[in-house]
Amino acid sequence: MKKNPAKRVGDLLPRVLKGLGLEEKFEEGRLREEWKSVVGEAIADRSRPLRVRGKTLLVEVQNSTWMNEIQFHRNEIVRKVNKEFPKLKIDEIRLQLERERERE
Repeated sequence: MKKNPAKRVGDLLPRVLKGLGLEEKFEEGRLREEWKSVVGEAIADRSRPLRVRGKTLLVEVQNSTWMNEIQFHRNEIVRKVNKEFPKLKIDEIRLQLERERERE
């Protein structure tokens, strides 16, 4: 009888996630954790990715000034997200203002 060589969990995880249909959710979580490296410190300090729906990334923004700034960089952000997280296949970013009650 052949023995199966031990495998690292990190080597098995992508296949397990794909089998469970959780691959995109895992990538979405990684995007939240690595948001600063994608958009830079200034934007990351004033925004946060909330969720992915279909091919749309929903991002919460601190105020309307930063909403305009992020709007200006939208195409570059989509490109960077797709480069770092290709399984998400983002083609649009939807921005929403941070809720007042969450600021308190």
